[in-house]
Amino acid sequence: MTIDTVHLHIKDYSVTPDTRVEVTPSSYVAGTGELLADFPLYRNTQGKEYRGAKAKLNVPAPAFQMTIMPFSRGGKVTSNCFLQFSVPKVHSGSENNFYSVGEGGSQAVFKTIEKELWKNGLHTDLNTAEFTRIDTFKNIEPEEEFSTYAPLFGLLQMRRGVDRAYPEGFLLKNTQQQFCVYDKIAEMQKRKVDTSHFPAMAMRFEHRAMNKDKVQAVFGFHSVKDLFSGGYDTVKKQQVNQWKKGLFSHTVEEVISIGASVLQGEMQVFKDRYDKKWFEWFLKSYGAFHLAQVAGIEVVKLALQNFEPDRMKVWRAERTIDMLARELEMLKQVQGRNKTLGTLYLELKEKVCLN
Repeated sequence: MTIDTVHLHIKDYSVTPDTRVEVTPSSYVAGTGELLADFPLYRNTQGKEYRGAKAKLNVPAPAFQMTIMPFSRGGKVTSNCFLQFSVPKVHSGSENNFYSVGEGGSQAVFKTIEKELWKNGLHTDLNTAEFTRIDTFKNIEPEEEFSTYAPLFGLLQMRRGVDRAYPEGFLLKNTQQQFCVYDKIAEMQKRKVDTSHFPAMAMRFEHRAMNKDKVQAVFGFHSVKDLFSGGYDTVKKQQVNQWKKGLFSHTVEEVISIGASVLQGEMQVFKDRYDKKWFEWFLKSYGAFHLAQVAGIEVVKLALQNFEPDRMKVWRAERTIDMLARELEMLKQVQGRNKTLGTLYLELKEKVCLN
């Protein structure tokens, strides 16, 4: 387990006159010329003030994003400087963030980013910066396809399709932290990264401490200097603890009990809806859902069209499958596997928390 993306608050910095920083000017009212977002952003080392909506510095290699944003407190408007980058991507010099980076490599990444900031006219000592977010990760090689674990993540209250970066993954979140799990190989292929030299299957577990207070609460520090003064080992230990508390605090028996409760709830829905014929409709819906998952709904429709010459019957059959499959598309079942939810849960718990 190691650090992925970090967000920093740079509190002490200076900007040279020849900087590559880009200033976004204020929008204005065309008829009057009134400026709508004209804020003081920074003064350069010669004392010249720059105003506008924001300032930024985006460098493609090594990749990082720096932003200077206006900040208002007590009626006084100042500005804050923020920096974000992916430690593995900078270390690899590419879009490849698959492999973890040790403490020495991470420290080298911070030094590389600092040198690049100086080169582009923003002078600072990153050791004085404070973390406003730390993302950590661990990749595991699962025994089954990613979709097999979907029902398990649903039982653990993780939601699919709500993470902006990885909509196919599963997310559990609040305002302080996030737990995200997704198919890492599929995600890299989507970004056109060559995956021929990576494992055939890889699942990524990311924990995100979303603000300075949460970083302090979880890791016991919030400055870059402390990360490389004993804090790195703490990050690795606390990352495991967060997964234990956030997702893997249950016993196998508890997971099975949760699954049974969910199934009982689904049965109750069908009983309320279909009364005496509820079990018949329950089995029909499960059958349609399973058929759609195993063969794919489009494949089923094509087979019907090729098999049945009566177009009206085909239309009715397609409509029935669509309706029944939709009723159960969020149900938690293990597709085509002999493993129980408890077995899958134990596998992930051991690989994420024990190895």
